[in-house]
Amino acid sequence: MSATTTTSQTVAVPARRFGLADAATYRSSLHLLADLAIGTATFTVFVTLVSLSAALSVTLVGIPILVVTLLLARGLGGLERHRTRVLLRVDVANPAHPRRGLWEPLRDAADWRALGYALLLLPMGVVSGTIVLAGWTTALAAMTHPLYAVFLDEPAVRVAGRTLDGAAAEAGTVVIGVALLIVMPYVVRRLARVDAALVRRLLG
Repeated sequence: MSATTTTSQTVAVPARRFGLADAATYRSSLHLLADLAIGTATFTVFVTLVSLSAALSVTLVGIPILVVTLLLARGLGGLERHRTRVLLRVDVANPAHPRRGLWEPLRDAADWRALGYALLLLPMGVVSGTIVLAGWTTALAAMTHPLYAVFLDEPAVRVAGRTLDGAAAEAGTVVIGVALLIVMPYVVRRLARVDAALVRRLLG
């Protein structure tokens, strides 16, 4: 008669970090803030190029300018996929670009999607970048208000046109700041998911 012995092994699983303890919160915040700056530049450049190619479409110059514009959009797509990979940890595969000759970008759907991304990045950046910047700065300003209030000409807290003063107002301001600081990582995570979805859809 043989006895069967079962040995159970416990595998240590590293605890997943959330919120302020998660480095992804700060990488994502940097990514979303960069959207605003990069989006402003790409929108300006590509709107100018598209407008120029449209204005010169009646000549032989307009089409080559449009081809160059699409190739630049393709290059931007590669840079944006890399930025998404580094900061959001989202890996988006490079789209296939069939070689069909000099005018190939005109028939390449991936290049047209990249051009759309270059134009959409500005409104996306305005929304997400503004929310992230306002959220973090408001949280930090509210939390530290008692420290710098004494140096202000008007140290009282103003809410909806009403002036609140005293220890209770200062305590309430700090509490609001702490609450916003706790909520911000989850706001950043949701915005980063939207941003990653846009990259997958238009640059993948």
